[in-house]
Amino acid sequence: MLADAYAAERFRLLRDRAALFWGFVFAPLAGLAMSVGGDLFMHRVFHRALPGAQLDLGGKLLSAVSGATSPFVALFLLIGAAAILAGDYRWETWRLITPRNGRGRILLAKLLVFGEAAAWSLGLMAVCALLAGLVGAMINGMTVVAPGGAFIGRLAGALVIVWLQLMIFGALVACVAVAARSTLGAVVAGVLVLIGQSIAASMHGLDPAPSLKALLLPAYAADQMRAFVLAPAGLRPDGQTAALGLLISLAWLAGLMAAAVTLFRRQDLTRE
Repeated sequence: MLADAYAAERFRLLRDRAALFWGFVFAPLAGLAMSVGGDLFMHRVFHRALPGAQLDLGGKLLSAVSGATSPFVALFLLIGAAAILAGDYRWETWRLITPRNGRGRILLAKLLVFGEAAAWSLGLMAVCALLAGLVGAMINGMTVVAPGGAFIGRLAGALVIVWLQLMIFGALVACVAVAARSTLGAVVAGVLVLIGQSIAASMHGLDPAPSLKALLLPAYAADQMRAFVLAPAGLRPDGQTAALGLLISLAWLAGLMAAAVTLFRRQDLTRE
C-alpha cells in the first residue's frame, strides 16, 4: 500500500511542472548561471586571464553541495516540499485521496517523494557546479586540479549529510502544513527555523568543545558530521561527536514525522 501511495505521489509531482522546476531545478541552474556570469563579467572588466591560477574542482563541488542548506537554495527546496506536502490543502483534494489509502502511508509517501526529488536536486547541483568550474577555468585560463582518490567518499558523505538536513526540514514542513493547513505557512515557518538555527549553530561554533545542547540543533549536528567526513584522515575530529549528531538528526526526523502523522490522523478533512 505504501508503494502505491508513493507511485501516485511521484506521478503527481512529475505532472506538476511548476513545483518541479521552481522547487528542485531552478536553484541549481541559477547557481550555474551566476557562476558563469560572474566569471564572464570579471574577465570582461579586467580584460585578462589568470595564467598559473588553479581551480580546486573537488572543493568547488563540496562547496556547492554544502550550500544546499543556505537560505537562498533551501527556500526553493522548501517551496517544493510545501507543494508536495501541503498542496492538497490548497486544492482541497484530501477528501478525494484519503479514502484510497491510509493517512499515515499517504503522508509518508509524500515525504519519500520529497526525499527523492531533493536527492535529484543535489545531484543536479553537483553537475552544475562541475560545469561552472570547468567553464570558469576555461574563461580565466586556470589550471584544473582534479580531486584526489578519497574525494568520492567525501562527496558521498557530504551529500548524505545535506540530504538528511533537507529531510528534517521536509518533516518540519509536513508538521506545519498539517497544523496550519497552509502552503505559505509551511514555507515561512521552514525559512524562519532555518535562519534561526543557522544563527544559533554559528554562535555555538565558537565553543571550544561541542556540547549536547548545541548538538540538539540539526544545523550544528550537521556541521560536526561534515567536519568529520571532510577532514583528512589524519586530522579528523572525534568520531563520537559526529555519531551522536547523526543519532540526534535521525531522532529529529522520526519525531517530526511521527508528530505530523499523529496530527493528520486526527484531522477533519470533510472540507479539504
